[in-house]
Amino acid sequence: MDPFASLAEVYEAWYETPLGAYVIAEEERALKGLLPPGESLLEVGAGTGYWLRRLPYPQKVGVEPSEAMLAVGRKRAPEATWVRAWGEALPFPDGSFDVVLLFTALEFVEDVGRVLLEARRVLRPGGALVVGVLEALSPWAALYRRLGERGVLPWTQARFLAREDLKALLGPPEAEGEAVFLAPEAKPPYEEADLAGRRAGNRPALYLGRWR
Repeated sequence: MDPFASLAEVYEAWYETPLGAYVIAEEERALKGLLPPGESLLEVGAGTGYWLRRLPYPQKVGVEPSEAMLAVGRKRAPEATWVRAWGEALPFPDGSFDVVLLFTALEFVEDVGRVLLEARRVLRPGGALVVGVLEALSPWAALYRRLGERGVLPWTQARFLAREDLKALLGPPEAEGEAVFLAPEAKPPYEEADLAGRRAGNRPALYLGRWR
């Protein structure tokens, strides 16, 4: 079953709401702060191509298993090369890319360890693996778990990783980033709510790490 089949066309609509716009801007800031320069980028689980449209790499490839998401991605990010494939079996030779990005994709794969092995395999020597996860111990993950329990797609098939899980799989990261400390029910001004979430000790909604 494809949990994204009915969601592809409206997947980015939340980013246009006031809270969604704040959240995605914070996530973009954190992501761009970790991405290194390079010629070629592979995004595994590229969805509708949101990040492929925004990241300044000369050569961009998006891998996406969902036919519905892939169709939308091809329309919205035609500058990228799109391939329908699964992260567990990337159809590329060893050492093909300068950067591999997994942005909130591990939540929906069958075999996290295999996906990470494949991502490293297709990196060139000295290349960078950048992984972003929805922090398992954050208020946002608690919300998504609840939605999954109620049968709301795509969260019915999601599982969540904490930063400790990634470090256990990949070792210490070269660099780290995080974003969105406010709660899902936060009211504006969002900057103040985000600072309050930091002071309260909330785990961020998004954790990012970069590995070589």
